[in-house]
Amino acid sequence: MDTHRVESNSLLALFLGASILLFFVFAPFFAALSLAAVFAILLHAPYEKLVRLFGGWKSAAALLTVGVMLIFFIVPLFFLGTQIAQEAHGLYTGMNGNGAQYVQTLQTAAEHPLQQIFPGFVFNLNAYIGNTLVFISDNLGSLIYQTLYVLFETFLMLFALFFFLRDGRGFLAAFARISPFGKDTTNDILDKMYRTIQAVMQATLFVALARWICLGIAFTLFGIPNALLWSSVGALLGMIPGVGTPVALVGAVAYLYLLGNLPAAVLLALLGIVIVVLVDNLLTSYFFSRGLQVSPVFILFSLLGGIVFFGPVGFVLGPLILSVFLSVIRVYGREENRA
Repeated sequence: MDTHRVESNSLLALFLGASILLFFVFAPFFAALSLAAVFAILLHAPYEKLVRLFGGWKSAAALLTVGVMLIFFIVPLFFLGTQIAQEAHGLYTGMNGNGAQYVQTLQTAAEHPLQQIFPGFVFNLNAYIGNTLVFISDNLGSLIYQTLYVLFETFLMLFALFFFLRDGRGFLAAFARISPFGKDTTNDILDKMYRTIQAVMQATLFVALARWICLGIAFTLFGIPNALLWSSVGALLGMIPGVGTPVALVGAVAYLYLLGNLPAAVLLALLGIVIVVLVDNLLTSYFFSRGLQVSPVFILFSLLGGIVFFGPVGFVLGPLILSVFLSVIRVYGREENRA
């Protein structure tokens, strides 16, 4: 009995030690592997269709899926990020040289009515916007311009994505067989995790993309300066439940109004209401209803915390970790109710 206990404790210690060492081995590639897993889940349905189209040839289907993602997602994202970083840097430089006149106009308009009540009030909009632009330029800009690092990480992510697509089912089946929770419980956890991650990431990425496109078109049509930059900021601010997108539109509407273009300001405000209704309410509700019931406030904090902890890639990793946590909690709660 004592011998058996010693063997069990030794095996447990060996397992824990190997797990810790394995964590440090994979830690430098955590972002690339996590992104590959997320995209494997999001691209699973089209990959399965390609497998059937190629007569069960999984390698060809996985390779084509990765190639399509590289051409239509990663390459445009790289150039878009470069352009946003350049606009942020240019605007910040212009503000330091008093070149961004519309920012000065907004600051003066905001200060004047408040100084009638509080004579000493100073609204330093330049400082607030400057800090935001520095954050965008430092984080996004450094990520974009570190070309070799970005290419290496992208290659690792695509390489892992290929194998996750082709061999993903085999990986999960092998994990379920050796899992200490039992095969049925493990499969249940993995299924809930799959559905939750899919719902969260679709709601996070697709809704943000739709919001960015709508804001970008609106800002461009109405002649808002740096439309690409502000529509990108608006897409991120729109994730703040209830107030994000309206706040992103207030500055643009105020800018048009202060220029004396009242009809354009009214039209942009009405278009903003349509964007809020269609994107922030209908589209978000549609994705969240597909297997996920969680308050948007938790999505918000998972995004912010992910960005603070992981950097720009935390935009995806934050909701991913939330998805895993919710999946495990739900299965655990159901098992406790059965007991």
